[in-house]
Amino acid sequence: MITVEDLAIDVGARRLMSGVTFRVNPGDKIGLVGRNGAGKTTLTRTLSGELPPAEGNITISGELGFLPQDPRTGDPDQLARHRILDARGLGTLTKNMAKATEEMASDDPATAEKAMKRFGNLTDRFHALGGYAAESEAASISHNLGLPDRILDQPLGTLSGGQRRRIELARILFSDADTMILDEPTNHLDADSIVWLREFLKTYKGGVIVISHDIDLVGETVNRVFYLDANRQVIDIYNMGWKLYLRQRAADEERRRKERSNIEKKASVLKDQAARFGAKASKAAAAHQMVARADKMLSSLEEVRQVDRVAKLRFPDPAPAGKHRSWRRGSRSPTVRSRFLPALILQSTAAQRW
Repeated sequence: MITVEDLAIDVGARRLMSGVTFRVNPGDKIGLVGRNGAGKTTLTRTLSGELPPAEGNITISGELGFLPQDPRTGDPDQLARHRILDARGLGTLTKNMAKATEEMASDDPATAEKAMKRFGNLTDRFHALGGYAAESEAASISHNLGLPDRILDQPLGTLSGGQRRRIELARILFSDADTMILDEPTNHLDADSIVWLREFLKTYKGGVIVISHDIDLVGETVNRVFYLDANRQVIDIYNMGWKLYLRQRAADEERRRKERSNIEKKASVLKDQAARFGAKASKAAAAHQMVARADKMLSSLEEVRQVDRVAKLRFPDPAPAGKHRSWRRGSRSPTVRSRFLPALILQSTAAQRW
C-alpha cells in the first residue's frame, strides 16, 4: 500500500505538482495519465524513492516493485535467470546449490562432507522459498515475455536494453510485490506478450500504478485513473474505469470552460463600470475597487488547458480501384501512384488513436 500526503514535486525551479494526496490499496489498478512533460515519470520515481519530494510524505507498506523506463540495475555479470529468481531470494541460492553439488564430488572426503551439509541447508531454504514450483513460475513468466533460455542463460551485461527491460519486468512480476509501479511496461514486448501482460494485471491482487500508451492495456485493466494536470499542478482522481473516465474528463473540461467564460464576463462588466465611474472624481474610489475585484477574479482562474500538438498530415487523393498505375508518354515503365499510401494511412490512424 502507498499513502501520499500533501506531496509537492519540483524539477529545478519548476513546480510540477503540489498538495497531492492519495492512497493505493490492494486491488487498485491505477492508470496515471497526463500530457507529455506533465511529470508522470518523475512522480513514479518519487514514489519509488529514487527522487526526494519537495514537500509532503510518502509511506509504503509491504514490498514495492518499480519498473522504470530505463532500468540499469543488477550486476552485469549475473545471469539473467538468477536476476529474476533473486526477486524471491532464489537466484543466488540455486547458484550456491550448484556449486555445492560440484564440491560433493571432490576427492577430498572433508570437502565433500562439508559440501553435503551445506547442500542440505541450501535445499531446505530452497523448498521454504517455493522450490521448483517457484522456478517453474519464473520460467513461465519469462517465456510469456519473450525470454527464451538462450537469453536467460546470458549475463546481464551482454543483453540489449530491450532484453534488460524484459528481464526487469519478469523480475517484478515474479517478485509477488504488494504494489507495482510500471512505467510503459509494454515497451519491447510483442503482441502476444502484451495480451498476456494484460491478463496478468487483471488477476493481480496487489496495487498497480501504470503509465502506458497502450490504450487496450489501460482500458481493460485500470479501475481508477489519476490525471496529472500540468497547468493546475494537481492530480485529479477518478475512481472509475477508463471509458467512464474519458466521459467524465470531457464533462469536467467543459464545466471549467463555462466557469472561466462566466468569470471573464463578470470581470469585463466590472471593468466597464469602473471605466464609467472613473470619469467622476466622486466615484474614483469605487472604480478602483471594481478594478481590483475584476483582477482578483481573473487571477483565480485556472489556466486554459494546453492542447497537445498533433501532426497535421495531408494525403493526395488515392487513384480509383484498379487504376494504381498510369503510363507516362515516352516512358518505358509505369509511374507507381499511391505506392506508400496504405502504410501512411495506417500510421496516421494510429497517431490519431494515441
